[in-house]
Amino acid sequence: MNDTDFHAEQMALFESFNQRLQDYAASPDGATLVELAQQFDVLAANTSQVMDEGPGLIYRLLTIAPQFAQEFPRDLLWYLGQECLHFMPDDEINLFAELDDQRRAADSSGQEFSWSEARAAAKALQ
Repeated sequence: MNDTDFHAEQMALFESFNQRLQDYAASPDGATLVELAQQFDVLAANTSQVMDEGPGLIYRLLTIAPQFAQEFPRDLLWYLGQECLHFMPDDEINLFAELDDQRRAADSSGQEFSWSEARAAAKALQ
């Protein structure tokens, strides 16, 4: 899995979460998140800005609405880094660092690598 494939996989996770957030914001319980959901929607439409604007936006969301912390894709927290790492315990950060090392090693040697399979295997060992 090269960096382009990994980025595409992470942007699919971002879009999936964005859709759940939009649905929640449209519900009666989500009135307080309408503005933030709009910002997520704009960012999902312009993914070239996700690496710059995403971490701060996610930090705001998870600070304002901590109920989303368990639902937010852990892979995406790792991928975006920065403020997002505050929502990950050290052992989870270490797990994702190891997976990222495996992904990069596989890419540099031309081997196949499935992030989701490696993640599932690593989680099974914990």
